[in-house]
Amino acid sequence: MINKNVLLMGVHGRIGEHLYLELNESANLFAFSSPNQEPALDNITFIKKDLFILPEVEEALEDIDVVIFFEDPIMRLNRLTQGKFNDLYMLIADNIARAAEKNNVGQIIYIADELSDGSIVSILGSYGADVKITETPIRRYGKNLTYRMKDYNSVRSIQRAPLPPGWSVADVAWYYFTWIDEIVYGLVNTTIENNKVYIRLLDKPRPVLELTFNKERSEDDIILFEITGGSLKKRSTNKEQRFEFRKLPGREEFIMALHDFEPSLPWPVFKMTQAPIHALVSRIYQVEMIINKDVPEHRPHNNK
Repeated sequence: MINKNVLLMGVHGRIGEHLYLELNESANLFAFSSPNQEPALDNITFIKKDLFILPEVEEALEDIDVVIFFEDPIMRLNRLTQGKFNDLYMLIADNIARAAEKNNVGQIIYIADELSDGSIVSILGSYGADVKITETPIRRYGKNLTYRMKDYNSVRSIQRAPLPPGWSVADVAWYYFTWIDEIVYGLVNTTIENNKVYIRLLDKPRPVLELTFNKERSEDDIILFEITGGSLKKRSTNKEQRFEFRKLPGREEFIMALHDFEPSLPWPVFKMTQAPIHALVSRIYQVEMIINKDVPEHRPHNNK
């Protein structure tokens, strides 16, 4: 890899540290790093981009020849992460694969482990990238989301569910808000006006959440909402809070993800109330997607 620009997922775990030691004298190394971390390493360029924001990943992969894809703690820098590790891993893989296709990255090398089931490799290669898999899988005793950073007070919640036959990811996204209104009838009231979603409790005039459909960053298989207001959202934040629906390539599945949400409630209260409620609602919606076969008749996204 002499004179190649090689991007590592990070150097914060044992795999990244080992790759850095092996490659730092034979390649131009780059690695993702969080805004608050300054690793004391030479001969490497640190990229402070968010792995969960597709445009930032696309910027990170400019002029990159090879991406080495592996798990690194930087992938889950949130105070609370709800969901399964593999679903989070799939979402990151999809961002890397899309960005590699846009930037004509020559190759993606996937560091296999004993728990790999082929799903990540499939996603990495879905947009045409040349994906190579290491021959000797590394030993992994389990994958979890327990890594935490004290400086982060945000929440990430990721769930994967089947895409009902005939549904688009836009159907799934817009139906979600109608479904919430119906499933907890009388308690939650949802209205959609001019690409904005307002979620209210009971007959209160002020919404608990306001979401704005981001048309510019949405695609046929990605529907993105920014959380722009509401009493449950912290007013002043450092990161863009968003709610995303994304179809996984080559699979009749989608991912529903809440990113970087910063609650206005005190953290202990949030963990006891809003966090478990969101997790429960998300799990119930997964079941709804399994049993619901009728394509929604009301599609507000068709009248944007």
